[in-house]
Amino acid sequence: MKRAALITALAALLAAPAMAQRPLQLSAGLEGAFTRAHSRATGATELLSGATFGGEANLAGKRWRVRLGYGEGRLTADTGTAAARSVTEGRAQLGIAATTWLTLWAGPRARSYKSSGVRQRWWFWEIATEARGALFADRAFAFGGLAVAPAGTVDALPAFSREMGVAAGLAVRLPFDGPWARLVYRVDQTRLAGGRRETVEAIALGVTMELR
Repeated sequence: MKRAALITALAALLAAPAMAQRPLQLSAGLEGAFTRAHSRATGATELLSGATFGGEANLAGKRWRVRLGYGEGRLTADTGTAAARSVTEGRAQLGIAATTWLTLWAGPRARSYKSSGVRQRWWFWEIATEARGALFADRAFAFGGLAVAPAGTVDALPAFSREMGVAAGLAVRLPFDGPWARLVYRVDQTRLAGGRRETVEAIALGVTMELR
């Protein structure tokens, strides 16, 4: 994990001069989501849901991309007697535009649960792709993504096995060249040794402003 973090830092330093030679685009957005977490282990199942809120900032050059995201909320039990959890999640990713419609991303993502005064941390090193296709020129586009985490750690739980996630959504520009409104569905599943699985899915609605 230390080696992966060093690679990301070096890549960012190498990308900075190239980005500085080209006009940069900065965008920032906020979103609210209905989030559901489903934990399944041998002989036990927990299902929790609740509202989460977050934001994201993107910096883009001609080919390079950098994005930072953060979100938090509170989940309560839908079934059984599972204790309520507060959830916090963040990520930092470096990307490159492979084509006009496809971007490749890599970077760390972290998730933290706090329940009954005990905090549990999940850490992933993700590789992701994101594709988009125009529906109406400069007014609407559809997008989708696939992410895989080949490495990760989880506090006080069986060893990390793998994590995968998918996302799909629609973005529409509001009238008078306003911000972009986004509707997205995303789901990711983490598998641990011994058959334990943690699935988190969300339906989110947000807005993104382009700051030049």
